[in-house]
Amino acid sequence: MNSYVLLIALVVAFGGFVFGVDSGIIATTLGHKTFAVYMYGPSAKNASLTGAIVSVYNAGQAVGTFITGYSADKFSRRWTICAAGMIATFGAALQTAAQNVGMMIAGRFFAGLACGMILSVVPVYIAEVSPPKNRGFIVGLQGMMISIGFMAANWIGYAGGFASGNSQWRIPLAMQMPGAILLSIGCFFIPYTPRWLVGNERYDEARAVIVRLHGDSSEVFLAQEFTQIHDQILLEREGRNTNALISIKNLFSRRYIRRTATACFILMMGQLSGSTVIQNYQSIFYASVGYTGRTSLLISGIYGFMGVFGQIAYLCFVADKWLRTRTLWIGSAFLCIMISLIMALSAEFPSGTKDPSGPRAAIAFIFIYSFGYALFFNAMVWVVPVELFPFFLRSKGLGLGVFCKAVVAIVLAQITPIAIQHVGWKYYSLFIASNFIAGFIYYFFLPETKGKSLEEIAELFGDALATEQLEDIDTSGKEGMMVRGEAKHVESAL
Repeated sequence: MNSYVLLIALVVAFGGFVFGVDSGIIATTLGHKTFAVYMYGPSAKNASLTGAIVSVYNAGQAVGTFITGYSADKFSRRWTICAAGMIATFGAALQTAAQNVGMMIAGRFFAGLACGMILSVVPVYIAEVSPPKNRGFIVGLQGMMISIGFMAANWIGYAGGFASGNSQWRIPLAMQMPGAILLSIGCFFIPYTPRWLVGNERYDEARAVIVRLHGDSSEVFLAQEFTQIHDQILLEREGRNTNALISIKNLFSRRYIRRTATACFILMMGQLSGSTVIQNYQSIFYASVGYTGRTSLLISGIYGFMGVFGQIAYLCFVADKWLRTRTLWIGSAFLCIMISLIMALSAEFPSGTKDPSGPRAAIAFIFIYSFGYALFFNAMVWVVPVELFPFFLRSKGLGLGVFCKAVVAIVLAQITPIAIQHVGWKYYSLFIASNFIAGFIYYFFLPETKGKSLEEIAELFGDALATEQLEDIDTSGKEGMMVRGEAKHVESAL
């Protein structure tokens, strides 16, 4: 694996760390009584406002995806990531200085806006600089950084419990800023992706980036890499209007609707797996089985390690070794079993039970669930969707998938506190059913993309490679001759 590719992928994947911290910090923030009293008054309880604080973050994500679809193509993947880091810093500052619920909600909205941009563009950037044989591993680095971010958020929240007064939650919220600042700075030291450069007819720069990305390869390979990217983008654009609105319309055309639906389904099922609910509301769950206060925060901190361990296992044993489809359907079956056990234990040992073995077993299975989610899904839900789209739809298609994910997250965030309060353990049946359905779809209908270039994956959906169809494009005219000549010129220059 090219060390330069790995280095820039790690810089960009730091966006996953920003998302992990921003998403995870709210769980421990809600667990601090000082926060609840400050925001909700002496009762320290308000299920609707709690749901609003969590759900508005997901609403921000939804808005961020619309910005990314345009910005990533117009201004580049690189500078879109940089802007997202700046917006995340601003959102964290608002939360840290929040004087009321309204200001807190505004801060969470901007943090969500930034993370919606990050989730929509970081996998695209990494996929476009990764070689096909290592793409599952390299894109998986984002999942690794998300897990580290979640873990860091849990321990930052736990450490906040040792402060006094409102510092218990203000200091942890402020710790969202360093990662976002570093992400923005890092973007000044990474290249544009070669596909974006080719798409904007900056061929010399694209050639230079390809050489840096694959500098240990032969000149023949470098020439073929450029030619395949150039010709495929030419083929995709032939006879099409590629402005933003037309591109979004194309996502729902007969030719691309299956790819769009598949990407949206995978990202939505990532939410309906139950992972976000367990992460954001774990303090409520721990309280329901008898663990509160600093003990609850300590358990949250230990819980964070499980995602990191699972992600390490993914990178070592699953990434680019297992088939994508096998990883997803086995993972769905695993989560079904884990949530079924958690639901049974929650029903058998409700809050206030005198037998500690039941609550302990429930927490143990939550930990195993976290490990399994990281192993099978934390990276894979980003690897597969970003592989499905052609260049001119990639950022917009993934953005739409993240939008659908955010909409599901908004609904879950708003109803979860109320559902836990009114139906308790029965709420978990929703996630058992959704994981079962997802596993069925993955097993029977998901095409396999492992080991294929981003251009070759189009074949799985009925498209032909540019090498097969470029001869069919009308090159008799002046424009066609120029395109042909440019491709040959660059190939010979390499």
